Amino acid sequence: MSMRTAWPVRMWRGRPWNPNPLMRVSDRAEVVLRVFAVVVAAAVVPIAGAVGTVSYTGAQVRIASEDAGKVQVTATTTADAKRVLDDTNYAVHQDQYQAPVQWNGNGHVGTATVQVPGPEATGSTVSLWLSATNVPTTPPARPGAAAAEGVGAGLAVLVETWCATAATVWFTGTVLDSRRHARWEREWRSINRPIGKDTL
Repeated sequence: MSMRTAWPVRMWRGRPWNPNPLMRVSDRAEVVLRVFAVVVAAAVVPIAGAVGTVSYTGAQVRIASEDAGKVQVTATTTADAKRVLDDTNYAVHQDQYQAPVQWNGNGHVGTATVQVPGPEATGSTVSLWLSATNVPTTPPARPGAAAAEGVGAGLAVLVETWCATAATVWFTGTVLDSRRHARWEREWRSINRPIGKDTL
């Protein structure tokens, strides 16, 4: 019998409702669990897609709201930049500098102390992003940030569900195998005579 023929036959013989008395309850339960795991793994794909779509839509709205009114201006340092200590716990530290700057945005002069690229001297020009209220803010989100967030959310749901399903199947199979081996050992001891007590 070829493998192509044998595989469907083996699957049919392993069905949970097989009337064969040699098929144990644990075997039937394990087959049901594996079938359920396959169904869950397949069903979570559209669910993950829906979660990713919702996350992408929400991220688009949030990013558009956060970036609304942001403008880029050129600011001038009003004093030499000073090095600031990096309070992160990473092994590799990069020098960071801050300097007081002044800018003219929408006819209003503003001042603030911001992070600058390096040890800028007084009078140097730096690029600065301002919010709608004319205060320094972060640059706008990069193109594709909303899509990346949506894909990440969908993949997280997919991978976590698949891992949880696989772990459940593995753990259940391990427990059932342990019980089967223990039962086989008890049955073997019940039919096997101790050494030296064999009778003719």
